[in-house]
Amino acid sequence: MITVRRVDADHPDAHELWAEQQADLARRYDSPDLVLETRFPTLVASLVGYADDGEPVASAVLRWSPYPTGAGSIELKRLFVRPGHRGNGHSKVMMGAAEAIARRAGATRIVLETGTEQPEALALYGRLGYTRIPGYGEYKDEPDSICYGIDLPVRVLVLTGAMGAGKTSVAESAHSALALRGARTVFLDADVLCEAYPSPPGDMVNQALLLECLTALAPVHRRHGFGLLVMPRILEDAADRDAIAHALAGPGGPAEVTVVRVTAPLEERVARLRRRETSERWLDWAVPRTAEQADELEALGIDDAAVDNSGRTPEESAADVLDAAGW
Repeated sequence: MITVRRVDADHPDAHELWAEQQADLARRYDSPDLVLETRFPTLVASLVGYADDGEPVASAVLRWSPYPTGAGSIELKRLFVRPGHRGNGHSKVMMGAAEAIARRAGATRIVLETGTEQPEALALYGRLGYTRIPGYGEYKDEPDSICYGIDLPVRVLVLTGAMGAGKTSVAESAHSALALRGARTVFLDADVLCEAYPSPPGDMVNQALLLECLTALAPVHRRHGFGLLVMPRILEDAADRDAIAHALAGPGGPAEVTVVRVTAPLEERVARLRRRETSERWLDWAVPRTAEQADELEALGIDDAAVDNSGRTPEESAADVLDAAGW
């Protein structure tokens, strides 16, 4: 087994492995003058896999694709395992680590270039579900160049919670935190999206309208390369998670939906509701309703985690939300 670590772009262990890969490819393709690039201006992550004794034995690089491979595409480079350590599944471990980072970055697709003289790589990518795509990059016209890609499902973070819990402000802060770390992210206020009157019988919260809107927006977001979506929305039905996943389905399959419930004491929720610029008639409905909602949502158990938002800034709660969601 190996331990995969993110390293700096100029880390000597990575460069040592890249040099060995260059020599390996030069031999395979009978190209003694081959020089592989070692600078990646759009770098997302450089990875090194270490054996139990600390020896660096595997590498991989992820960068935002500089080629016309689709917005939100991450390109995988420098996947390499030292010859003496092959046959132990290390390349699959490196691919798993790389794919996890790509998903966390909000990529919509992973692309890569390999070649006819790398049968181990061709077999690996096929086993992992990658499919042939049109050639791209500096080797696209070379007859021995083969390119692969895989579409990733959109990842959705739904913040649920009783009225006044602060889910919208926390969701906005979570979206901002993702953007600050360079992720490709969208914030979507579900309540605004489906705010309409009158509601149809049996659907007071306009859930059907929301799902139809999400279905219409999904290909737009993907076309622009956004793989992460943060959305505040009270989920009151056990079927809501699957319904959102299928509404936001794309080439990578149904969306991966994580639900985090934002909580706060009743007194604090009521105080927040009263600070809103709204009518007394609405408050007469909302104050008793938030008390009911908290119990209903806890009993429903649709959430993957709960985060207390009492007496905290939205930024503090957002950090805990992202951590709880594994984002």
